Amino acid sequence: MRLFARHAEPATAGPSPTDVKRAYDLGRKDERDRHHGHPVLGLIIAVAAVIGCGALYLGLHEGSFSRAGQVVDEHLAVAADHGQVASQAAAQTVAEAGAAAQQAGQTLRQNDQQSLQR
Repeated sequence: MRLFARHAEPATAGPSPTDVKRAYDLGRKDERDRHHGHPVLGLIIAVAAVIGCGALYLGLHEGSFSRAGQVVDEHLAVAADHGQVASQAAAQTVAEAGAAAQQAGQTLRQNDQQSLQR
């Protein structure tokens, strides 16, 4: 009987590497399911980040963040003016289309009444 075995391998107690990998994969799947993001929120955050990067670039390009703010304000004012003109033009077009539809309805009524009188 040998009391001290030189090359004896220790007994392994615990999960096998396959069990560990399976548990790890299951944990990753559970966390993915638990932490899913909302696509619209992600889009809003991405747009805000792009706008922020643009503001930083503009500030560095202009040499002053206050001048960059003035440039942004000027561009927003121009865009607002263009938007107002476009909305007024669209409103005018809708009004003209409504008037044409009313005229067409009146013409149909007149033609219908004339055909009933004959």
